Amino acid sequence: MKAPDDRAVIGFLFNHDAGHQAGHLTPILGAYADARPQDDVCAFVAPGDVADMVRKATARPNVRIVELKAPAALSAPARVLDLAFPASRSARLRSNLAAFSGLDALVTPEHAALKLKPLIPAGVSFIYSGHGAGDRAYGFDAALSAFDLILAPGMKSVRRFKAAGAINGNAYALVGYPKFDAAPAAPERFFDNDNPVVLYNPHFSPAFSSWYRAGVKVLDWFAANKDLNLIFAPHVMLYRRPVHMTPGEGAIGWARRAPARFFRMPNIRIDVGSRRLFDMSYTAAADLYVGDASSQVLEFLLRPRPCVFFNAHGRDWRGDPNFAHWRCGEVVEDIESLGAAIRAGLASRDAYRLAQQEHFSDTFDLTHEPSAARAAAAIARFVDEKKQRRATGDLAGLRAAS
Repeated sequence: MKAPDDRAVIGFLFNHDAGHQAGHLTPILGAYADARPQDDVCAFVAPGDVADMVRKATARPNVRIVELKAPAALSAPARVLDLAFPASRSARLRSNLAAFSGLDALVTPEHAALKLKPLIPAGVSFIYSGHGAGDRAYGFDAALSAFDLILAPGMKSVRRFKAAGAINGNAYALVGYPKFDAAPAAPERFFDNDNPVVLYNPHFSPAFSSWYRAGVKVLDWFAANKDLNLIFAPHVMLYRRPVHMTPGEGAIGWARRAPARFFRMPNIRIDVGSRRLFDMSYTAAADLYVGDASSQVLEFLLRPRPCVFFNAHGRDWRGDPNFAHWRCGEVVEDIESLGAAIRAGLASRDAYRLAQQEHFSDTFDLTHEPSAARAAAAIARFVDEKKQRRATGDLAGLRAAS
């Protein structure tokens, strides 16, 4: 049901089966609910762990939690299809169209929510909050132009959105990075020694990830170099499916598990499923980052520290905006070079500091105001303007860039 004219009905969508997107959106939901107690705020959540995370992070009297469920006739076969693509997520969206139809706006961190747009009333505005601030072209897809408002973390994203056509007559706002509002106050200790800690954080996309071609060799190197501690914390999606594909790249990869021998190594911590994979615990604790395409490197650079990037596919990356973050550290193509780069990075920790600070500042427009509050204010302005224009019958300009 639509709210009276003096308040709005705003939905926040948490439909992913993994929890990595929630930390980007819960701060915005909380800030919006605090700033707009008169509004009806609804969190649409996937069942299970994600629902628990959202409940704990957004407990407020004016926030309703609605679990998205699909009927058994759809959910059972969808779980089988999930092995290859996100069938359950699509089934939940299509099974709850009525719940979305009474909204003034739906705020979502993922592209997939656009599947709803042609299926519900045109009066519902779609607002994209994003999740992560990496450099891959996927994050700037022209299809995002279907969102009525895009919340951008910084000028890098605005340029990339415009170049790709994702900002093309629709509104946008610079809001910073709400996830940073909840960054760990102090690094957590994960080892009972003072040796340097290296984070290995490979992506799940087989066209970009180093795990499929060289990951076990990376673990072997640390097993043989016990004066260094390793946290193997891949992208949380790596082991959510047994096989991954990279659309448009023709790449397929089987998510091979880390061999059992590494779990017995005192200097190696392996985590493939906990919330620490995405709550910045590991990026805060590490002295050096090893990765490839994950946007978590930008979270690591909240404090400039050495990075090494594993170019396992031999890409010609220089000048390619999809690999702009590789300018923030040494780039290697084999395990021998990786070991040398790690040692060099730990010995000269400020070698790439200037490049890191430049890329970080371009990526994140951070101010004294919490990013979540800025995002909430941008949503409120957009919704209020839309309601005012609707009241006067003047809808022109609603999708003009702000």
